[in-house]
Amino acid sequence: MWITLSIIFFLISVVTSTLLFYSLRRITQYEELILEIQQVIKFSTDKMKLVDSKGHYESDDETGFFFKQLKQIQLSLDGIFEEEIQDDKKTK
Repeated sequence: MWITLSIIFFLISVVTSTLLFYSLRRITQYEELILEIQQVIKFSTDKMKLVDSKGHYESDDETGFFFKQLKQIQLSLDGIFEEEIQDDKKTK
């Protein structure tokens, strides 16, 4: 009786551990994809601001809409992940 329960528990543990491993791996892949998209949007926002240094395009109704939407997407993506802050303190 105890041997049967031990075998069942072991099999459930192995299956659950395997499922957890693959789930975490997939989540990591999705996080990396979202971070890459965030970097592309940040790069494009910086380049658009460089092109529009005087603000003529951003103040225009049609292109201003694109600027605002791009900024909104960037703020949404910034809110998804926490930024990692590294302390560079030297110990004495």
